[in-house]
Amino acid sequence: MPYTSKTAALTAPRTFSLIERTIPMVAPDHVVVRIAATAVCHTDLGIYKGAYANLKYPVVMGHESTGVVEAAGDTVSHLKRGDPVIINPIISCGHCDMCQRDMQNLCRNAGLFGREVDGSLAELVHVAAKYAHPLPADIALDDATLIETLATVKHAQDRLGIKAGESVVVLGQGTTGLLHTQLAALAGANPVIAISRTRWKLDMATRMGAHHALDVSAEKALSEVMRLTGNHGADVVIDTAGGAATLQAAIDMIKPGGRLSPYAVSHECCTTFTTFPLYFKEISIIGSRALHPTDMAPSIDLVRAGKIDVKGFVSGTFPLGKTPEAFKAYEGNSNGVLRLVIDSRAS
Repeated sequence: MPYTSKTAALTAPRTFSLIERTIPMVAPDHVVVRIAATAVCHTDLGIYKGAYANLKYPVVMGHESTGVVEAAGDTVSHLKRGDPVIINPIISCGHCDMCQRDMQNLCRNAGLFGREVDGSLAELVHVAAKYAHPLPADIALDDATLIETLATVKHAQDRLGIKAGESVVVLGQGTTGLLHTQLAALAGANPVIAISRTRWKLDMATRMGAHHALDVSAEKALSEVMRLTGNHGADVVIDTAGGAATLQAAIDMIKPGGRLSPYAVSHECCTTFTTFPLYFKEISIIGSRALHPTDMAPSIDLVRAGKIDVKGFVSGTFPLGKTPEAFKAYEGNSNGVLRLVIDSRAS
């Protein structure tokens, strides 16, 4: 028989309805996952506020999620009932030219679990088994929600190719900035310079490997970055804050031949941008989009081995039935929160 699942559905901007939905019997190549935890990030906040004009309501949000396999289809061999899993939320079509080139994160028909495809703010979800990655039993499922974000950070840094001894500046020390700081330090970058206007985030950055933590805006950090890099500038600048002013500051503090990761997603037009610094300093701007499926297992291994710390990112937990209250709390204090978690095991 089909399953029934309590679900928090967004029916309009800032409006949730708590409903029951039918979950189909497990398809041969699918799994039914009993959701444990869903982390709420700034993408979710944008969906909640109505920032996506083409969004079709109602939508079940949630894309940074973990749970336990409830049932596995007949052709699924890598998972069984009771296995803890994390869900890769980048849903690809499998047949476009990008998918055929094994670049599923650039799928021309891609959708995000929790936006174009109903997500994890529910008790149960039915997903293709290829999107469910097994987790070690000793990683808490709340903390493990951060691994999906870590995989996007790893994807960006793999493209940057950070080498031991290179200087790295990370602009912004929210969740992604802190993970970038940790991963750059793990790669042997020196110095790793963390920049934020929030003292407690800088304290976390220091604990996570930053050699210098600057309490200053990106626009005002240039002179100190130059001093800390022997007036050479940084080999790599990673922008996790976004915005035109930050982009310009990032370009200014990169050394000749350096690399920029505009990791933050920003639609702001940079009216002061010119290509001259790209020519004169031969700067490489290296984009990254989400994660590739192959980024998940190494990211899980980094956490399992204790090389990346995902503890301390969860700022608060709400039961599924209090999803509206969770989003109101997040919107009211988005700069003071790293991640909120919705616990689907609690009503």
